[in-house]
Amino acid sequence: MKNVESLEYFKTLDIGVLDDVRSRFREEAYKAGENIFIEGDISKGIYFVASGTVKVYKSSRDGKEQILKLIYEGDSFNDVTVFSSDMSPASADAVTDIKLYLLSRENTIGLIYKYPEISLNIIKSFTEKLRYLTSRIEDLSLRHTQERIANILLLFDGQRLSRKIIADIAGTAREVVSRTLKDFASKGIIKVEKRDIIILNREKLKDSAV
Repeated sequence: MKNVESLEYFKTLDIGVLDDVRSRFREEAYKAGENIFIEGDISKGIYFVASGTVKVYKSSRDGKEQILKLIYEGDSFNDVTVFSSDMSPASADAVTDIKLYLLSRENTIGLIYKYPEISLNIIKSFTEKLRYLTSRIEDLSLRHTQERIANILLLFDGQRLSRKIIADIAGTAREVVSRTLKDFASKGIIKVEKRDIIILNREKLKDSAV
């Protein structure tokens, strides 16, 4: 992996250490729509996204999905299993064609013992993820649907999101998303061009997210 130094876990490390880290990665590739793992699977380790987009989600018994987070190039997921449990706490699918780099639990722990400075980077990364999940809980429990959708558009500005993805993040139906986007467009807040959603008035959209 060429850009291992851009990953949050391994920033600030010198070249020799980065070469050691790079040698421990195992490459995996998935097509759009393919499952990477499901909730309860025995974890292989931490995944880093080299290219593409991954969705991490929970599923109800009737098949309804709640997306917890979209993971983009340079981000990691399934981290918690290395430090707490062998089982994955959520499921993960490829949204687009993706390339992943897998770092096994044994290699992760080995690197931490060998290079203790990695520990601080991991703590920083976990702190950011905790902040994100806290904001997601606030969105789902305290905000109205329109506010949640507005917040998603702001959060993922510049990313191409389908109506289904937005609905699964917001915890609502696709039809509700379509109506809300149409309403925002009629007010001149956004412009919808096929799958692209362009923000025209960020301040008004922020007002809708409050």
